[in-house]
Amino acid sequence: MVDYIESSRPAYPLDDIRAAADQHRIRYEGRKVSSDIRNLLYTLEDVANCISGLQTRQFQKSLKYKDSSCYDVYIRDFRHDEDKPADRIYMKLRLLDTGQLVIGIGSFHV
Repeated sequence: MVDYIESSRPAYPLDDIRAAADQHRIRYEGRKVSSDIRNLLYTLEDVANCISGLQTRQFQKSLKYKDSSCYDVYIRDFRHDEDKPADRIYMKLRLLDTGQLVIGIGSFHV
């Protein structure tokens, strides 16, 4: 059973997502996200660099869930270690209104 509606348009301006990433205003939403990022051996700096380098063409879809949360899905190749091949990262991102723009990461994995 699908608990979300897909859209082909982003829910959030990519410029706002990149700006929040540039300032490391990032929140991992759940233990699985934290665990996945840790398993990739990524630091907060790596995650911020990966997100701040997103381009419009890397947008895949937007997912609106029954609980009203909405995530934009991006996939991009990112190399955090020059000696290793790039990782193809799947990420679900949303902007949280906390008085300033903060990125909520719902997924971040290969």
